[in-house]
Amino acid sequence: MKTTRAWLAMLPFLVALPAAAQDALSSSAGAGMSTQLVTVSGIVSSAPESVSFSGQAKVSSRLAKDPDFNKPRLVLMIDLSGIAGVGSTTGASYVVYGPEMVQRHVAASHSVEFTFPFKDVKSPTQMTARTGVASFVLDFDVNTGAVTKASGSVSSPNFPR
Repeated sequence: MKTTRAWLAMLPFLVALPAAAQDALSSSAGAGMSTQLVTVSGIVSSAPESVSFSGQAKVSSRLAKDPDFNKPRLVLMIDLSGIAGVGSTTGASYVVYGPEMVQRHVAASHSVEFTFPFKDVKSPTQMTARTGVASFVLDFDVNTGAVTKASGSVSSPNFPR
């Protein structure tokens, strides 16, 4: 019984950890983070209309030391908020929300792919967001974690049916 109460008392702290880690990474963007703007474009084809995206993603990277095993990790934050979409039939404006955070083993090059939500600007009450896929090919300086070369694109998700 005492053990259960102890775990329940710790639960708010354990649940809040990812948000705290995200805030720490966001606030450390100036401390050791290398940032590069990457031009991104592509089309998400799905109902009710195709959406053409273009703009610049902000890719921030740094090396995170590992004092226990001496194997640093590459920490990436990819912010797509600089990318906007235009509907092919209605001309509606679409926006992308939130950054994506990724950790990888340190290597000279990585391919990173993730889904992202987007919504029609004029429908703030719309309860469901649509989904696109962002793909990046990133080259890094393995000594500093800085991005040395980058390309990105947007496409439609290929979810299994």
